[in-house]
Amino acid sequence: MKTLPLMAVMSVTLLSGCDRAPNARDICNDTPALCTDLNTSGWCRHNRAAVIHARYQFQSTADDAHRFNEIVELEQYVECMSNIAQMVSRTPGKSIEQERSLFYLKGLESLESLQKATSKASHPGLSLYHWTRFNDTDALERFLSAESKDQIEGLLLKRLTGIYFTKSNPEKAKRYLLDVVEANPQAARLDQELLTQLGFVMNELGEHQAAFLFTYLGQRNNNLASPTALAQHLGLPTQQTEALVQRADEMANAMRDGEPIRERFNL
Repeated sequence: MKTLPLMAVMSVTLLSGCDRAPNARDICNDTPALCTDLNTSGWCRHNRAAVIHARYQFQSTADDAHRFNEIVELEQYVECMSNIAQMVSRTPGKSIEQERSLFYLKGLESLESLQKATSKASHPGLSLYHWTRFNDTDALERFLSAESKDQIEGLLLKRLTGIYFTKSNPEKAKRYLLDVVEANPQAARLDQELLTQLGFVMNELGEHQAAFLFTYLGQRNNNLASPTALAQHLGLPTQQTEALVQRADEMANAMRDGEPIRERFNL
């Protein structure tokens, strides 16, 4: 079973901003049915809030884009609660362990129910989800049909679509991933996985200097390789390394300032 990349999901919150309203507490007070299967303690609160907002938006709009957000966020919530449920409490008694297990099981039941309810959905995000999770070839066909009609919208779906096309159509992957970068360059500058993914795509396209820029920025905080070693790996003359590092720093500064980078850096 394929999976949606965890860091891709987590990074979308940073890229999208956090200006959703009303807040999760108000939604639960006004519409308790949206929250009864989710814990009320501090566990997994970010995932929990994301699920609640997605449910609220779907209830308000009936737009399956919010169902897609819900199923992805609910899966992350269930994974988080699974980890929490396995924790051993230092508090005497088993009430805390039982509560953790209860909400993990409730979340899992909700996830399985939502997976079943969306198995035939036409939304490209839900279709891609069912392909990656269950090898559903009909879902893959629906996703590819929607993509061919330019129906890919939203940062998470664009990012996952870019990842999907990385090997089979790197030109498409480049376009989708650059869309994600330019939606919020300031956040993308700090998104190591996104930058590294773009570096890989650029290398697949034979755009080795661009591959250096993104890969260098994506890995420079991890010290995975020296700039010279990276240049050698990408088949670039090592004497270009200093100029490439300077160019990468210029691109990082442009992203920090919220500037679009495609035209300026000939991407």
